[in-house]
Parts: sequence; structure tokens; C-alpha cells
Amino acid sequence: MKEKQNFIFKKFARVITVLAVCFFMAMAVPFTSAADVISGNLADGTPYRVHKPEPWNGTIILDLDGYSVSGAKLDWMMKYGYAIGGTIRTGYDFRQAVDRLVEVRSIFTDEFGLPTRTIAWGGSRGGFVGRLSMEFEPDIFDGALVTAGGGSGEIAVLNSKLDSLFVLKILVNPDSPMQIVGVPNNPAATGAETSALNDLVMLADSTPLGQARLALAAAVEQFAPWTVRGTEEPAPDDYDAQYEQLIMSIGFAINYVFANPIVVRAPIEELAGGVVSWNHGINYTSMLARSGRKDFVKAMYKKAGASLMADLRTLAKAPRIYADPDAVAIAEKLMSYTGEIEGPVMNVKNTGDVVDPPSCDTAYAKTIRRAGNQKLLRNAWVHSPAHGGVNALELITGFVMLMDRLDTGKWGLTSPCRMNKLAEELAAESPEIFADDEYRFVVQVPIQPLRTWDVNDWDTYDPEMDNQKCKKYHD
Repeated sequence: MKEKQNFIFKKFARVITVLAVCFFMAMAVPFTSAADVISGNLADGTPYRVHKPEPWNGTIILDLDGYSVSGAKLDWMMKYGYAIGGTIRTGYDFRQAVDRLVEVRSIFTDEFGLPTRTIAWGGSRGGFVGRLSMEFEPDIFDGALVTAGGGSGEIAVLNSKLDSLFVLKILVNPDSPMQIVGVPNNPAATGAETSALNDLVMLADSTPLGQARLALAAAVEQFAPWTVRGTEEPAPDDYDAQYEQLIMSIGFAINYVFANPIVVRAPIEELAGGVVSWNHGINYTSMLARSGRKDFVKAMYKKAGASLMADLRTLAKAPRIYADPDAVAIAEKLMSYTGEIEGPVMNVKNTGDVVDPPSCDTAYAKTIRRAGNQKLLRNAWVHSPAHGGVNALELITGFVMLMDRLDTGKWGLTSPCRMNKLAEELAAESPEIFADDEYRFVVQVPIQPLRTWDVNDWDTYDPEMDNQKCKKYHD
């Protein structure tokens, strides 16, 4: 092992990069795979589980979904001495979710001693919790590795999805029973809403004009051109293939329907006590122009022989949806960001996330920058489709970068070239763990968000605001 380290050191001596630093940090002394597992229920009954290797390097990783951690991620963590675990995903009270992770840490500490480092890790809903762990508990969490999970915060995410569903309903069937907002949080109501959305999508898909209108609805949500796992990436000018991505089945749902789940909105509205999304004052012509998908929409309308401008005028005249100010005030403080973090955050995100488009991460970067903490954030982009379409090797590569940032006090190079090279080295060091994983880091030009809402907007929502003020906030 020592000879191998010396060889690697000489190989990279002329260009001292984070690759070499991270390699020595994580790879120099592999640990055994023996582990203790503690599990049980928290005070509120939520199940938890933590795996602790022997020997343990002093770092614990806590994840909203950490109860069921398995596979390559768990194997690698055990091999290199990291304790990892957490809870079972429940609800959308992110403050409560963070508190639960802190409680798991306390139980772990009572059993094994105080960790030298605590890392928040999370994907999808856990991505929100990972980011908010850094804001809510800066004295507990030293850093975070996040993936997926809307970096623009739930208010902005749900506003964006409202925009898409509103366009679809108004243009395809204004008499559809789909409510969009205010759906009770119970299986019968959310099931009926999902069925109504399915019916709208199927109706739209039945005619060229309907297909064009579905394309417009997807565009104002900034739906990426390639979002279905296991399919070939459509060419930039293959708009038919890009449209097919919207209506493909992903096993249990139409892709577009999966991207707009009422089972997310309903519990959030229940928690907040009312509707938290709105579109009064929103200009959909302007939104389309800024979406990055205008060429796609224009091509679909041309194919249908229909007038895009006529539909945009229809949208401009359509009655709008209003939120409950009290509900917005509750939700924004639980589910959107201040950017006030004290430790580093590594965001590993794929370019074709169907639920959280890349613009969400641009929004988070802006929030962090406005708080003066841009030096604490790094984004690494993976060229792949699907929600959370990042594999274990790519996530571990981001994690090694994060640990190096904590060790050295500064970020190493996180260019795609460096990230791919590090991933290659990690895979070579642990072929039994990463035998089949690709590494697909790429350059990503920032995509600007259409709807944002962070601490700078808190307590400003007013259903009586005129269109100019609304335009100031959103367009």
C-alpha cells in the first residue's frame, strides 16, 4: 500500500490538485467492513438506524432516508470508516426532520462517543433537509452532501408546478376537475386529482394541438429535454423525441405526471394550513421567453399548425390562483432558504432531473451568494436523466471532495475533468463496490430560474398586490 501511495504522489506531484489530496485522505488506509448497528424508535416513534464500522474514523453521516441505506454507498462507508444512518422519510415538516437527525446523533453519541464530524446527506426530499440542517443547526452539522431536492425551496418549486398545471388545464380542458391547489391530504382526494391530471395529459396527447400545449406547459416548468432513465438522449433539434420524454411511462406513472405530484403539494398545504402557491401577476409570454425551451414549444406549435400567440393571449386573460398569506408565511420559513450557512455544501446534481430542474440549483446558488457564503458552495453536474439520476460512485466522489474541503479549509478543483478523474481512481480502488458505475461529470451552463422565493421574499406575499409588484417578484 505504501509503495502504491508513493507512486501516486509522484504521478501528481507537478500538479497538486484536489484529486491527489482526496485520494490520500480517503484511500490511504482502508478500514474493515465489520460494523455495529444500532436501531430503534425516536421519542415520537420514528424508526432510526445507524451503521458504525470498526474501527470508526469519528465522522457520522445522517440522512433523512438513512434508515434504509444499503448497497455501494453503505459498503464504501463501512470500508473507509464512516458511520452512516438516519431515519425513515416522513412528512414535510423539515424543521422536525432536522431535529430527528439531531436526536439520532445524540443516541449514537451516548452509545459510541461524540463524533468529530457530523455530515448531512440527502437526496430528493432529503436534499431539502440536508440544506436546512446547515441553516437550522450550524453547531451540529459540519458540512452537507445534497442531490436533487429543490434548491429554490418548496414555495418556488410548487409555484413552478402550479404554472405548468395551470397552462395545461386552461388550454386543454378548462372544465377538468383537476383543482391544482386546495386538494385534501387523503388518498381518495389525491387519487382523484392524479386521475384528473392523467386524463388531461392523455387528452392533450391525442391531437397535435394538444401536444403543443403540453409542450408549453412543460416549458414553463423548465422540463429538461432528457428526463427518462434508460432512453437515448434526444438530439437538440429532435423535438418529437423531446416531446416523447413527457409522455413516456416510467413504470408507475406518465413522466409528466410523476414530475407534478399532488401527493407532495397536499401534505405541504395541510402542514401550512392553506394554499401556498399563486400565479396572479404572472406573465406566461415572458416566462416562456426565459424558460430555455421556447424553440421546442415553437416547433411543436408549428407542427400542429396552431397559433402560440393566441394561446398565450388566452392564458393572459384566464382567472388566476391566489395563495393564503398565513399559509405562505408558515411554509416559507420551513421550506425555503436563508443561505446563512457556516460549513461547506457539496451539491451533486444531474442535468435531467424530471422533478427538480437545474434552475432550482441556480436559485440556491443565488441565495447563498446573497448571504455572502458563495465560497462554501460547490456544484458538480452529472449528465444523466431522471429524478436523482446520480449513482453511488458520483455521490461518493462529491463526498470525498467535501471531506477534503473540511480537512484543508478550501475547495480543490471541482471541474468535470478533476471529478471524473477522482471517480476513476475511487472505482479502481474499490472495484468490488463500483464495478458497474459510470462517472459522467460535465460542464453545465447555469439555467436561470423562472420562480424564486427565499429569505429576501419572506413576509412579502400579498394577494392584493397589483400586477406590477407581482411582476417585480416573479418576472
